[in-house]
Amino acid sequence: MGEHMKRVGIMPHVYKENALKTAREVGDWLQGKGKEVRLLMEDAEAAGCPHLGVPKEAFLQRLDLVISLGGDGAMLRAAALAYEADAPVVGVNLGGKGFLTAMERERMYPGLEEVLAGRSLLQERMMLECLLGDGDGAERHYALNEVAVGKRELQRMVRLEVDINARYFHFYSGDGVIFSTPTGSTAYSLSAGGPIVDPDLDCIILTPICSHSLMDRSVIISPKSVVRVEVQREKVMPSLSFDGREELALPHGGSITIRRAERRLKIIKMKDYSFYNLLRDKFDFPSGG
Repeated sequence: MGEHMKRVGIMPHVYKENALKTAREVGDWLQGKGKEVRLLMEDAEAAGCPHLGVPKEAFLQRLDLVISLGGDGAMLRAAALAYEADAPVVGVNLGGKGFLTAMERERMYPGLEEVLAGRSLLQERMMLECLLGDGDGAERHYALNEVAVGKRELQRMVRLEVDINARYFHFYSGDGVIFSTPTGSTAYSLSAGGPIVDPDLDCIILTPICSHSLMDRSVIISPKSVVRVEVQREKVMPSLSFDGREELALPHGGSITIRRAERRLKIIKMKDYSFYNLLRDKFDFPSGG
């Protein structure tokens, strides 16, 4: 894998000065190794290296690796483009939790050396595909963590009918519903009371948000299932978001379809990666007796 990584895209957190500074440093380091380095035009301008900036179409073309510089939010942004280019993504944590990233800042250069040499762990993570509308004109979106169907007004409930495999399943009233991947089970879904799921598994995790019912709990859905959500006609303005990156208004009476995407995201971890060790470290599990 490593010897073929000639074209490298860098995606820093554009609102963090340390990420922009690191982007300049990593760009110089990669060019010193003979790599072709790219940044999105707006990222390159913010980082002070406009000569490395290219339009999105050129950034994606024959891309071999994406390096994310920041926290989990930056990693989700980078993962979206890496998925579009069908290239692996690796994250350097410059933020807080850094649950999706592969290495900390102080181990960045040794870690990237391992990645470029092909001595890292390449995982493939399940993605969600979300179709907004019906037929050939349906709008497609993809998410690594979750698709959230919610609302914009705080005071009112949104009402959603959920069908699974063309059969009625349940009617939810509350703040919305989260559809999560196993990778996203430690993110928004966890905050809403959802379970933690090993990312080696494939499933869709349905977790209601502040449901107006004592009986509503998370449901683990087969990855082979197709989920359809019908938005009821109410005064509240329903909304749809993907990995927290973008929010779309949903029409009253509209519908969305959620299912496992055909392709998977390629994500790079270090050789000593353990999901369960990461859980302990990032969520401060108590020490054993």
